[in-house]
Amino acid sequence: MERRGNVVRKKVAAGSKSERSAIVLQTDDGEYVLRIQGGNPFDDGRLDQLVGKRIRARGQLHGYTFLMDDWAEA
Repeated sequence: MERRGNVVRKKVAAGSKSERSAIVLQTDDGEYVLRIQGGNPFDDGRLDQLVGKRIRARGQLHGYTFLMDDWAEA
């Protein structure tokens, strides 16, 4: 599956005990918390480097989380 969009850092799950700051891919069809397949789910510096960029990402969608296999700037 492929998604294109802008990468931002924002608060997710507001008002719940899961509320946190996360790196999110904003696309035309929704917003997805980004993770890198096999990466650290809590703090992956590679994701920090994507904030503020527009990317094309390939991976798998699991609920509201997009697990990226690879990506490139779009």
